Amino acid sequence: MTAQMGAIDELLRHPPYATQPGEHRPLLRAAVREAMQHHCANCPPFARWYQKQGADPHAEIEDLARVPFLPVSIFKRVALESVSERDVVRVLKSSATSSQTPSRVVLDRITRDRQMRTLAVLMSALMGSTRRPFVVLDAAAAQGADVELSARVAGLRGYLMMASETHYALDAHNGELELNADKLEDLLSGLQARQLPVCLIGYTYMLYQYVVVPLARAGRRLQLPAGSMVLHFGGWKRLERQAVDRARLNAEIEKVFAMDETCVRDVYGFTEQLGIIYPDDGHGVRLAPVYSEVIVRDPVTLEPLPDGAPGLLEFITPLPHSYPGIALLLDDMGRIVSRDREHGGRYGTRFEVLGRARGSEIRGCGDTLPEQIYQVREMARAQA
Repeated sequence: MTAQMGAIDELLRHPPYATQPGEHRPLLRAAVREAMQHHCANCPPFARWYQKQGADPHAEIEDLARVPFLPVSIFKRVALESVSERDVVRVLKSSATSSQTPSRVVLDRITRDRQMRTLAVLMSALMGSTRRPFVVLDAAAAQGADVELSARVAGLRGYLMMASETHYALDAHNGELELNADKLEDLLSGLQARQLPVCLIGYTYMLYQYVVVPLARAGRRLQLPAGSMVLHFGGWKRLERQAVDRARLNAEIEKVFAMDETCVRDVYGFTEQLGIIYPDDGHGVRLAPVYSEVIVRDPVTLEPLPDGAPGLLEFITPLPHSYPGIALLLDDMGRIVSRDREHGGRYGTRFEVLGRARGSEIRGCGDTLPEQIYQVREMARAQA
C-alpha cells in the first residue's frame, strides 16, 4: 500500500517547530483530515464509531478540539488496524506500567518511516545534527537477557540512531544491575579528552536508582564534556514512591555530573503515537512540534478547558497510517502554559504534564465498539 501524497507529506517536510505564530496549524488540520479519511476508509470499526459521533471525514476541520478522539486505553482492548496483515512489519506493545494489559499497535512501513523520520528531526532539534557518543544508563541486552531488560533496550533503539558510538553504564550479574563507577569515570574522561559532548540516556527510574544514588552515596562527582546532555524518559511512578520529584532529581544529577540542570531533559512520549517526543526545557515545560497539537479536557465533561486549567491531556497527530491513533485522550493530567508566545525563536503550544489522573483509566467514547469500552463519563467522574 502506498501513502497518500498530500498534506501529511507536506507537513512532514516542515521544520519541527514553528517560527511564526500559528503558521503550521492550517496544514496540520488538513493533514489530520487526510489521515481521518484514510482510517475511515480502511478501518471499519473506527469508521462506524466516527460516523456515530456525527463526524464527516470529508468535512473541513475548523477546530482540532472538535475532532472525535479515542481513549488511549482502547488499544489494550480492541484490535484497530487500517492496513492488511501482509502490510504489518512490526507490532509494538506498551510497557503496561499502569495495568497488566499492554497496548498493541501495528506498524506498516509508512508509519514506521514517518515515526523514524520525525524522531530524527526532533532529536536533531534538541541536540544538534552532529552525532555524538551515547552512554546508555542500563546494561547491554545479551542473548538470553531477561524480558524487562530486553524491552528497555529495545525502547531506546530509535534514539540511538543519533549516536556516533554507544556505551552501556551498567553491568548485569545474575539478573542484578550494578554501576561500575570507575569504568564510567574512565569513559567520560576519555570522551572529555577527545572534546566530545556526550548524551547520557535512560529511563528515569534507572537513572536515579542505578546511577545517581550510587554516585551520591560514594560522594563522587563526574565531569561531563562541555555541551553534554542527560535525557531521561518514562513514568515517575517509582520515583514518586521515594518522594523524588523533578526538582530533586535535577539537583542530584547536577551534583554528581557537575552540570547545569538545564542540560537535563525529561522526554515525554507514548507508544501509541511513537515518533513524536516532547522534551521539557529543563523546568518541566514542553513545546508541541508542528506535527502535533495538545488539548486539555475536563475530566468530567471531556470538553476543552481554557489555557492554564488542569485536565486530561489529548494529543493529535496525523502520523499513524496503520492504525487510527490520530486523536488520543490519555489518562495523564496536564495544563496549557501558553500558545504562540515566542521562546527561543519557536512558537506553538507549551504545556506541562502534571501526572496520572486518579482512579481508573479513561475508557471510551461511543457505542459502536465493544460495550465495555464505552464508560466515558462514568469513568471520568471516578477520576475527578
